[in-house]
Amino acid sequence: MTQGWLLYGANGYTGELIARRAVSRGMKPVLAGRNAPKIESLAKELRLEYRIFDLEDPNVVRMNIRSFSLVLHCAGPFVTTSIPMAQACIAEKVHYLDLTGEIPVFQALFGMNALAEEAGILLLPGVGFDIVPTDCVAAALKRQLSSAEQLELAFVGMNQVSPGTAKSALAQLPYGSKVRRNGELVGVPHLSSKLELSLNGKNYTVYGIPWGDVFTAAISTGIQNVQVFTEISKGQVRAMKFLRPFLFLLKLGPVLNVLQALLGLLITGPDEETRSNVRAKVWGRVKSPGGKSETLLLECKEGYEFTIESSLAAVKKVLNRKGGKGFRTPSLAFGPDFILEISGSKWDFV
Repeated sequence: MTQGWLLYGANGYTGELIARRAVSRGMKPVLAGRNAPKIESLAKELRLEYRIFDLEDPNVVRMNIRSFSLVLHCAGPFVTTSIPMAQACIAEKVHYLDLTGEIPVFQALFGMNALAEEAGILLLPGVGFDIVPTDCVAAALKRQLSSAEQLELAFVGMNQVSPGTAKSALAQLPYGSKVRRNGELVGVPHLSSKLELSLNGKNYTVYGIPWGDVFTAAISTGIQNVQVFTEISKGQVRAMKFLRPFLFLLKLGPVLNVLQALLGLLITGPDEETRSNVRAKVWGRVKSPGGKSETLLLECKEGYEFTIESSLAAVKKVLNRKGGKGFRTPSLAFGPDFILEISGSKWDFV
């Protein structure tokens, strides 16, 4: 294992943004992915080394990552790509970081904790907007109110998504939403819960979603009742209600593949102006059995701009031997105040 790091999925929307920012900061990841023309072109433009491989053959994956200290895995959909990469990282004693926000991925990687600890490596999923801001808000709230037993989180300002995020969300739609109740993950219908929030003088209607923190917040904070919400437009609400009877079709591989391909053609992700000017807000509230509560409001960069910064900050920390070993959430690896190390982030208890 060397001190170099591999950026897998560098040809995707977010992976390419991270690669370009890394180079501008003097970092030199080795780029990798399965799309040879795009990877080669980007690597030559940025004057970086590159490797071309897919995740089908475990031996090929292991051979291509074994000389690195760390892999930043940016290739979605993570529900299908994360496990083969994480397994290879454990086998080769290479730290694993990714950008997932999908509950099944966090669950699967958490189940590999003992193997990662034995290998002496870190499994650190969710080092982007999924889930650094919400995870750090949750941990800070628990620090403020140690008796808290109920946690609610919400975020707004993520109105445009990348093709990869859209494809991942589409694949999860037929499985409904999730909440954590008394320690158990419970399936609930989409749009079955909502909150009315006023954040800095602007009103928002937010709906419950199966965000990664529904699973991870209990690990970060010990709180066993968790719900996460986000803003959904009236048009999106109407569309989801109309499509609800047909969502089971997304469980059929051919149907899902066609629709994901269509999304890849229709969605481009936010442009540079949007990434530079939009601000995201993350709200969190905890309650204790005695009736006490604390509320925290975080403002930070737009989601993809934040992801670029937070993922590179995490990479630097892990290369500097911070974060521990085994499965970690961002706040467990680096502390709740990690969020404040990302430029443009500020929070206040309200």
